[in-house]
Amino acid sequence: MGDGTPANDGFGLIRAQISERTGRIVTTLAELDGPTLAAPSLLPGWSRLTLACHLRYGAQALVAMATATLAGEVASYYPLGRAQQRPSTLEPNPGETPSDVVRSLAENSQQLSQTWATLDDTAADHRITEPADNPDLGPVSLRHLALLRLTEVEVHGSDLGLQLGDWSPFFVALALPMRLEWLNARRVNHRDVDTSLAGSWLLVASDGPTYRISVSPAGVESVPSTPGSPARAVLAASSRDLLALLLGRPAVRPVAIRGDTAFGAVFSRAFPGPRPRAERS
Repeated sequence: MGDGTPANDGFGLIRAQISERTGRIVTTLAELDGPTLAAPSLLPGWSRLTLACHLRYGAQALVAMATATLAGEVASYYPLGRAQQRPSTLEPNPGETPSDVVRSLAENSQQLSQTWATLDDTAADHRITEPADNPDLGPVSLRHLALLRLTEVEVHGSDLGLQLGDWSPFFVALALPMRLEWLNARRVNHRDVDTSLAGSWLLVASDGPTYRISVSPAGVESVPSTPGSPARAVLAASSRDLLALLLGRPAVRPVAIRGDTAFGAVFSRAFPGPRPRAERS
């Protein structure tokens, strides 16, 4: 698929993995008291409550986007615009307690699961159409949105620092090629990039795909390749740790750099990953 989502992956399998991970998150959060929920997570600048609010809003947004898309209408993750709307989605609503947020997260996640349960693999391939004046995610399908939701619950589940387990092999196998394809489109929800960089990296997963990523004043190209292809620097690691590099998360084992090691070390300046909470512009 053009959006980087493998076409032969059953939508039902993705939904099942989301439900399983979400269930563990909600059950664990529900056992915490207010101060423990408000404590810092492993994601700098985010508390566990911030993560719960973020996951809660994500479920709400994806229900609305699926409903609009199936009705042939435009759909947006942040209808009021990312810069204006996102900050309020990271905090409890007025008068909400931390336990209210967790309860609402469970309810909205269940609603999302019920909405997606009405879709088969054909319906899941419907493309969303964003408003022309409010582009954000780009031309992606409902299946792709489900994979983005799986990314949220897998990665933020680990960010909570509550021993929910590392990312599943199922998630890593789907998300790594999607993220590598997505490097072709630098989106507004990422940090500012260093546009002075020019050259190519070969990302080699020891247990997965190889991609050649090139940057130049003309733009970015990320394409499937082979381990021996020429590149200015080679970054080699497990699929899980290359995905961590793309998502701005810690690796289990350091990424090995060959060739121009100085250039290899600045990959994250060209592809710095999602914008953190503190950067709201």
